[in-house]
Amino acid sequence: MPFTHSISLTWGAGGDLIGTAVSKTGGIEQNFSLGLGTVTHQLIDLEWAAAKLLAIFIVVDADCTLKLNSSGSPTDTIALKPGAPFCWVRDSGVAYPFVGTAGAVTAGYVTTAAATGIEIRTLLDL
Repeated sequence: MPFTHSISLTWGAGGDLIGTAVSKTGGIEQNFSLGLGTVTHQLIDLEWAAAKLLAIFIVVDADCTLKLNSSGSPTDTIALKPGAPFCWVRDSGVAYPFVGTAGAVTAGYVTTAAATGIEIRTLLDL
């Protein structure tokens, strides 16, 4: 069963608005809605091959850090800020953001000093 994820972006200044939307369709979703307290290296079951990731979208309510593949020696570390979504879409012209993963993400680990909600949406090709 195919899934379609759509991401919309809008820029505005004064009366000027510019908006665009992109949609991707894939066969697998990895979606998480988590309410976390203060945690250190909370495991999240993320898993994909670089060639299979079509889109990822992450938003948080409080500052937190996402480490990929290891809590101690991560292949990639992403600082997440509230109100600033982390977003990547294949074919956007932006390089694959998880460069240290050697092609595969096998797990995610979240650390936060304050309670936070975290929303993660991933879309994968079959």
